[in-house]
Formats: sequence, C-alpha cells, structure tokens
Amino acid sequence: MSKYYSLFGKIKKLGINLPLIIIGAISLINSAQAARPSGPLIYAAKAVSSTDGYLIDLSKQKATISKNPTVASDGTFFYQVGTTFEIKNTSSTKGGVERIGNAYCNGGAIFNSGSGAQTSSYTSNSYHRVFMYMPVMPYTINGRKVYQLSYNTFLTIDLSKLPGMGLGWIRAYGPYCNEASRFDGGTRKMSDFYAHLPIEINIYIKKKNIDGVTVIPSTDFAGYTRAFSNFRNESEVFSRLPGFMAIQDVTAPMRLKGATIISPAECRTDIGGSLIINHGVLNAEKYESRIVKPINFSCDHAIPTPVEFELLYTKDNDSQQRLPLKVDGTNKTIYSKIQMIDAESGNKGQHFISKVGQYKQIQIESILKGENADGGNYSGTAVLIAAYP
Repeated sequence: MSKYYSLFGKIKKLGINLPLIIIGAISLINSAQAARPSGPLIYAAKAVSSTDGYLIDLSKQKATISKNPTVASDGTFFYQVGTTFEIKNTSSTKGGVERIGNAYCNGGAIFNSGSGAQTSSYTSNSYHRVFMYMPVMPYTINGRKVYQLSYNTFLTIDLSKLPGMGLGWIRAYGPYCNEASRFDGGTRKMSDFYAHLPIEINIYIKKKNIDGVTVIPSTDFAGYTRAFSNFRNESEVFSRLPGFMAIQDVTAPMRLKGATIISPAECRTDIGGSLIINHGVLNAEKYESRIVKPINFSCDHAIPTPVEFELLYTKDNDSQQRLPLKVDGTNKTIYSKIQMIDAESGNKGQHFISKVGQYKQIQIESILKGENADGGNYSGTAVLIAAYP
C-alpha cells in the first residue's frame, strides 16, 4: 500500500538578522588600588562601576534613519542613524549622550617602582588615549575611519580636539586626578574629565529594510583613559604605557545602547507578513511537485530604486543545499528546491538586486522531487529579506 504525506513550506518576511561580535581581551592594568608610592609611578584613573562612562542612547535622541545615503570612500552607501552624537566639553549633556558615574583617581598603577626618589612633580599635563574595540574597515566616511559594530551597524568617531589619541598615547592638558587628588582615595565625576572633549560620534547602517524596522545592537565600542606620572623624562612614560587596555580598566568606557527603530515603511506586501506554500498530499514512492506563489510589493519610490532580495534558511549536509522539510519530533527529511523569481525581469536565484518602482512582484518557487520517502507531515521555514543595498 502506498504511503502519503503532506508537505508545507513557509516563507516569512522578517528584518535583517544581526550576528553577535564578541571581543575578548586580557587587561594590562593591575586593578588593585595603589598606596602612596615612594618612587616613580605611572597610574590611570578608572571608572568606578562597569556601567559608568559615556553612553550613546539612540532612544533618548529619538533617532530616525536618514532617507538620503552617505557615500563612503569606496562608493558604498550608508544611512545615518539619528544626528551626530556629541560628548561635550561642558557639564551639560543632551541629544542622547550621557556621562554617567565616577572614576577612581587611584584606580590602577601601570608602573610602580616601589622605591627611589621622585624624579619630578605631577603636572596638569596628563597622558590620553582612546582604545577602539571594534574592527576598522578599509574605507572612510567623510574622511573618518569606519568601525564595524555588527553585520549592519557602523560608527565613525571624531577626536579632533586631541586627534592623536586615537592612534596612540599623547601628552596634553588634563588636570583632574593628578597628585592633588590622586592619593586621597577619592573619586571624580565623569563629567569632570573634559579636557579631551568634545568627541563626535556618528552611527550608520548599510542596509535599510524596506519594511521600516531597523535593529541596532548594544555595543561597548571604545574606552578613554587618562594617565599620570611623576617621571621627569617623558620618553620613560611613553615606553611604559600599555598598548591595550580592556574596557573594565579605562577611565571612561564608551557604549552604544541599542534600539529598534521603526521608520515609515516605504514598501508593503499583500501577504500579511507570511506566505504559506502547500504542496498538498503526494505519493511517497515517487513524488514531484512545483508550486509558484507571488508576493506583490507596493512602494512609495518616486523612481526605480535598487532593492536587495535574499532567501535565508538553515541548511544541512544536503549536497544541493536545498531547504530541509522535516516531520516534527523526528529525523524524517525531504527537501525543497526554493528560489525567487523576478516576475518583471525573469531573474532567478536566492540572492539578487532588482530595481523597484511603485510595484514589484517577486515569485517564490518551491520544487519537491524524490522517491521512497517516509510518510508524514513535512514543513520548513525560510526567511525573505528585502532591504536597500
């Protein structure tokens, strides 16, 4: 007697999935607070709490996505998130930027000889550096380096007040936590450290979803440190300052608080968020079925605009990399050869870019073909992403 099964395929329109970037590092700073030294010393102020520092909060700025692209040096289009975030050199903060908490003046000794006479007094000329924790990209935006925070989120940072501190340690005015307050066990407000400010930060995305939903992840992207020394010879200090400091050891961690930004949708579909492809009941001994279902997009584009379409799904070891359809709770598997078809151009595939005016039909083709399958109700899910490239 023949065996039968029902086959279903489900394609759901979602936003872009963002991978997690994890940064691991070993601190070069001794976290113990140092006692008053009797000899040459290099030390750095350190944030009291892991939540202290500079916070860039997209929701407080009520950030939106720019409609007009910013072109990078390699020609790539980016879309700015919100306006420029400025960490100001005054006690006031606004525009989604907060300076939170305090820093221990005696937060960590970088070098402590433990003996010997001081070679010089502490001065108001301290040592400054900004450590970036995200990978730098091979292009610039408006002449500034671009750092990748996630698959679709990027950042530029303007350190023009002390431009060299993004490349290495520099010496410049910065009095707070020098000797007058270094050894009293006290703290300074984060807002007291402003000699190195202002710092300007811009957030960008590369792909803008046509459904208007953009997810920006939270990220610890940088850390500012202010260090002090009583060495008379400046070169002695530079030779001992660390080439890296982890975010838990810096004076002011810099963090981006993520958000989900809802923009007016520039395109809509006629499927209500999901499309079900039902192959019905087929003969398990030998089956073959082809179904094509349309998704109609209506858009507000004044002129035809490039849109990137992509089908994503979890693949297994199938040599043809087809969509696995499974029976719930079992290892029973058959496969759907699934692809998109541009009804206007005839272009086919799982990833392509098409120009979309006020109307576009993308068809989803699912082909089942095989023999000697186990009976059961098979189903699988793929994700259709439509975004501006």
